[in-house]
Amino acid sequence: MRTTLWVTLICGALLLIQCGQQASLSVDKTIVAPGAEITVTFTAGSGFKENAWIGIIPSNIPHGKESQNDEHDLVYKYLDNKTEGTFTFMAPGQAGSYDFRMHDTDAEGKEVASVTFAVQVFKEGATLKLDKEIYAPGEEIRVTFNAPGEWGAGAWIGIIPSDVPHGSEEENDQHDIAYRYLEEKTTGLVTFSAPEEAGAYDIRMHDTDNSGNEITSVSFEVK
Repeated sequence: MRTTLWVTLICGALLLIQCGQQASLSVDKTIVAPGAEITVTFTAGSGFKENAWIGIIPSNIPHGKESQNDEHDLVYKYLDNKTEGTFTFMAPGQAGSYDFRMHDTDAEGKEVASVTFAVQVFKEGATLKLDKEIYAPGEEIRVTFNAPGEWGAGAWIGIIPSDVPHGSEEENDQHDIAYRYLEEKTTGLVTFSAPEEAGAYDIRMHDTDNSGNEITSVSFEVK
């Protein structure tokens, strides 16, 4: 009886040590711009299910319960039996604190590891300049831009009617007449054709196309 007890205690201790060593997460950066790439490195338990997963969850969601994390994840990837590796995600479009959280299964499982990162809006250095303020319908519009280097490839510039409220990238995206991605360029020139309908319009710049933010704008008129 005493021998059996010692074996049970020793095996239990080894199991705890093994799990502690195996389940881990780390990120390549702790502050990232909206929509920019962020890479998470993971080590997972060999006994995890094929549907073990890593997801991005807002940091204000309580830790521990896989089913609750599943209700609030913004994006996720399955481990597919991998015990180590890296995944690259696109950061959320809204500023705030987020976690990568790892789970041993997606069937009422457990959260086994997490790491926190922040999404921060970078506005310094974001500018737009037009070659003039009034255009004829269909005339070429030349837009000179500067953008922060922290933005991802999804940052974009678009023509939006001036009566559309400012601020929300999602709303601007619903009303844009034309757009161009910055493709990670920090400075450059893009061209548009002026709208055919006379009226007041804006060129608006956004930090990402993933539920992002309008950062700056400049107005023009079509006559």
